[in-house]
Amino acid sequence: MARFHPSDVGCLLQNAAYQTEGGWRQEGKGASVWDTFTHRPATPPGAGFMGPTGGDVASDSYNNLFRDAEGLRRLGVSHYRFSLAWARLLPNGTAPLNPAGLAHYDRLLGRLRALGMEPVVTLYHWDLPQHLQDTFGGWASPVLPELFRDYAELCFRHFGGQVRYWLTMDNPYVVAWHGYGTGRLPPGVRGGPCLGYRAAHHLLQAHAKVWHLYNDHFRPTQRGKVSIALSSHWIKPQSMTEKNIKECQKSLDFVLGWFAKPIFIDGDYPESMRSNLSSLLPEFSEDEKKYIKGTADFFALSFGATLSFQLLDSHMKFQQLESISLRQLLYWISCEYNNPPVFIVENSWFVSGSTKRDDAKYIYYLKKFIMETLKAIRYDGVNVFGYTVWSLLDGFEWHRGYSIRRGLFYVDFQSHDKKLMPKSSVLFYQKLIEKNAWEAHVLLSAVCHTGISDI
Repeated sequence: MARFHPSDVGCLLQNAAYQTEGGWRQEGKGASVWDTFTHRPATPPGAGFMGPTGGDVASDSYNNLFRDAEGLRRLGVSHYRFSLAWARLLPNGTAPLNPAGLAHYDRLLGRLRALGMEPVVTLYHWDLPQHLQDTFGGWASPVLPELFRDYAELCFRHFGGQVRYWLTMDNPYVVAWHGYGTGRLPPGVRGGPCLGYRAAHHLLQAHAKVWHLYNDHFRPTQRGKVSIALSSHWIKPQSMTEKNIKECQKSLDFVLGWFAKPIFIDGDYPESMRSNLSSLLPEFSEDEKKYIKGTADFFALSFGATLSFQLLDSHMKFQQLESISLRQLLYWISCEYNNPPVFIVENSWFVSGSTKRDDAKYIYYLKKFIMETLKAIRYDGVNVFGYTVWSLLDGFEWHRGYSIRRGLFYVDFQSHDKKLMPKSSVLFYQKLIEKNAWEAHVLLSAVCHTGISDI
């Protein structure tokens, strides 16, 4: 029976670098597309930014590394996922290197090592160096995959001896569709579907280049694993008709399958996309298909509010109904992609930005998702080997700004010292780890006898 192993769970996900680090112009960091986007005079309607500064300071994690590490120590987690800021290491996106950025991440990795915590490192979480956008047009350019490979090589050389789990990028759907298609997110290019699909094409090529780079040159000595964090919604038919069920499959194809099928199945896009999009969808050559196929050592899944209920365009639902059933999504992934090992690299919900330290809603959803994961393992045979909560502390929540919170620790964004204060969810998660309740039979027994709200 597949199950969580104690050494692979108890994970915690930090927000992306832009959401928490701050220090946006500190010690040589270059501008990212998010820096530029949040400093525009007119904030997009409904974006929810608090003031004009976006993530300029955010949770100020860049200047509070030991504060954050103390929060991790208090929770007792085994792993910690964070992202590197490309423009902090390479201010223009390419050489020369910024030594201060390199030293910062060395300190962070050193602190995690001292605490006995495993890092899970994302190379790219949406904060493309602005110079690459200005010079080449960002991910719309076929030049970007090679530049991304160069950046990844720098990271593997400098940090690879301390990192076993790498993620090339987070949620390429959002980058391609809303960065270059709708323009809702940075770099804010309203290029329509054609440009969105082109950007996705280059993101897939970039990911494959980095996987092969690691596989050929770094895996023999560093012995790590590389994947890509893919996000998805779950969707159910309005009625149990063959047509509606097929539309649900199409909805998942157009969001998750867009990236997962090329990587996990055959190097090409889903047939439902090919038949519906005609000339809009770029073509992979036969050599490119072979190059992309199999470029993930595990299935890294991100499941939460950002895509499912905030950034999924309504027409991507194909007139069907969204659902927050993580268990059903896990089972679908297992069936669709030949039962891969799954690492849930982001999961949780959100509470209102006015919430302080009583986050009962957050705990409710966290319990729900953990139970669904354990049921998927025990009853459905899904091969889940790790689980990650989003996130350590409150941060800048992308298009929602500071109007929502997703951290276990509360941050007063108006304060100078940005002291972390534990929420109710800290005690819940801490006790869960202490009691080793990740063992499937423990929690499943509890839910059968007491119900989810009483655990």
